Amino acid sequence: MSLAIRRVAAATFIRRAALAYLIIWVLSPPLSYGTIWRVLAVLAMLSWLAVDTLSSRSVLLRPNWPVLGCMAFIIYTVFIEWLVPDRSIINTYFQVWIMLFFMLVGESFRRDQPGDARFCFWVTLVVLPVWVSRTLWGLETYGPTVARTIVRSSEEAQALADQGFGGYPLVYAGVLCLPFLAQLAFRSRIETDSRKVWWQRWPPRILIWINLVLVVLLALRAGYSIAVLLAVLALLCVLLVGARSLLPLAMSVLAVAVLTLLASVAYEPALEFLEQASAGTEYSSKFRDILTSVEEGESTGTLEERTERYLKSINAFLENPVIGTLSLDPTGKHSAILDRFAKYGFGFGLLFVALLLHVPFRTLPSRHIPIGLAVGFLVVAALFPLVNNVGMSWGIMLYMFSRGAFVVMGVPLGQSQQPHAAAGVHVHA
Repeated sequence: MSLAIRRVAAATFIRRAALAYLIIWVLSPPLSYGTIWRVLAVLAMLSWLAVDTLSSRSVLLRPNWPVLGCMAFIIYTVFIEWLVPDRSIINTYFQVWIMLFFMLVGESFRRDQPGDARFCFWVTLVVLPVWVSRTLWGLETYGPTVARTIVRSSEEAQALADQGFGGYPLVYAGVLCLPFLAQLAFRSRIETDSRKVWWQRWPPRILIWINLVLVVLLALRAGYSIAVLLAVLALLCVLLVGARSLLPLAMSVLAVAVLTLLASVAYEPALEFLEQASAGTEYSSKFRDILTSVEEGESTGTLEERTERYLKSINAFLENPVIGTLSLDPTGKHSAILDRFAKYGFGFGLLFVALLLHVPFRTLPSRHIPIGLAVGFLVVAALFPLVNNVGMSWGIMLYMFSRGAFVVMGVPLGQSQQPHAAAGVHVHA
């Protein structure tokens, strides 16, 4: 084996070992609080950056606009945190910075590294069901408050995480990967070695189905209404929006519109039924809040609290639209997008949105990606940051898992985000 081949093999090993650890670290609740795990995560990120910098296709040495935007956003926000410290815990910012690190990794996948993307996809699908199933067991044993308690930084939250129970980040990470799981389970062929016999080709399909079922169950059981809504939207997009040609696309959009119309007509009896059916669960009060707000024409309860937080961020932005408040303290702290506009002003707020949405927007014009998957991916990727905060697990799914899913579906990464790719490459839907 030549020296050049050994160097390539060593670089590949270091990259994949670092990425595998980072995926395990982010998705594994017991690793959330330990200092040693965080130190190892920093070392893993530095190792990946070092190997990438030595590569001839380095995203840092030959950056495209997302990489330049990412570096500009991180440098500016670090400077603002040093210049204008606020009462928000620094972990809030670390989450976003690490999420954007995963964006750098995702951009590197597009530079002749489909093997790394595929590797991260399967590592995620191996790790995810371990903690999703453990969290489901915790929800059944201790009740629906488990997923909400872990969101808070407290001794109780750490005790639950140490037992392997995931919360908010795990739930919504699963929701973001749901359109890809549904597409692979129901609509697309998985790229495998055709020379393998059936018992060698079926384990990947079984793993995808296991993840799909567990993610849906977690979305239903965790007590997050938004997670249920986004999961339903993602599944409907994948299953109902099935063609790019005008007539089939119009028919599928019409079908979604009809379903929405029927739901709007029957919302009051439906909400009353759901409230009664969910009595004693986390959802009962949410259905009552929505029904009351419809009846009284104003937000109440949990819906009222969210509305107030969003309006707080909007008002803070309107007061300082150019440079922002430079602090999270005057914001609602409940919307990744609105809070960034309020804190950093229009320019860096818009940059943050562009960094969040450039991957799903790139998939829309590609004829090699099913339109239902592209729309479902965009819907979840856009709506969730608008109504909630995002973090590290969101970055793994948004930038890395999605690219790996495209590779597994047989879509070359360089073509997965181009409207007109070379002939002969297609997704079997």
